[in-house]
Amino acid sequence: MRFGYADDGYARLGLSGNPFVADRDRAVEPDLWLDRAGVPEPPAAGLGLLVQLVGPKGAGKTSHLLRWREAAPGPYHYVAPGRQRWAMPPVAPLVYWDEVDRLAAPVRRIVFGRAARMRATVVAGTHEDLTAPARHAGLGVVTHHFPGLTPAVLRAWCDLRIAAVTLPGTSSVLDLNDALLAAVCAEVGPSLREAAFLLHHHVAERARAAGEMG
Repeated sequence: MRFGYADDGYARLGLSGNPFVADRDRAVEPDLWLDRAGVPEPPAAGLGLLVQLVGPKGAGKTSHLLRWREAAPGPYHYVAPGRQRWAMPPVAPLVYWDEVDRLAAPVRRIVFGRAARMRATVVAGTHEDLTAPARHAGLGVVTHHFPGLTPAVLRAWCDLRIAAVTLPGTSSVLDLNDALLAAVCAEVGPSLREAAFLLHHHVAERARAAGEMG
C-alpha cells in the first residue's frame, strides 16, 4: 500500500513503493522467485508416493507447489477450512493437494488409499508431517521441511524485492543492515510472510522519515 505522506519518501529512497507489500497471488512472479527450501525438480507421475512440503504458514509451501505444477501439470485441490475439510480431493497420476492437514481424517484415509492403489504421485503442502497415515495407506513418503530463515537467505530475497520496485535509472539507497535482518530471522522462523510484514513496516517508517526531511 502507498501512503500519501510517504510517496516522496519512497522516491527519495529510490523506490516506486514498498518492496514488501503482501502478494495478492499465492504464486510468485519468476523475477521474485527464490528457492530457499532446497526442493529439487518436480517428481514424476505414477510413483505411489507422497511428496510433502512441510512448514508453517507463510513459509512458501504453496509457492513451491504451484511452481512445480507449472513445470509438471496436474489437478490442484486447495483444502479450505470449515466444511471443505470433507471435500474429496481428485486423484490422478500426478496431483497437487494444498493444506492437506486440514482434511478430515476419514477423507484423508480414503484418498491416501486411492492414491496408493493408483500408484499416484501426490504433492502436498501441509503444516503437519503426514508420514504415518501415508505409509499406513501404502504410499512411500518424501519430506521437504522448510528451514528457518537465515540473514543471507533473507537478504537475497529482499534484494529481489527491492530491485523490482527500484525507480528506473536510479539506484535504491535503502539499506537493510545485518542486525535488522538477523533480528527479523530470529522472530519469524521459516515464515517469509511474517518477515515481509515486519520489513514492510520498517520500510514504511524509513519512507515517512525521508519524506519529512523533504
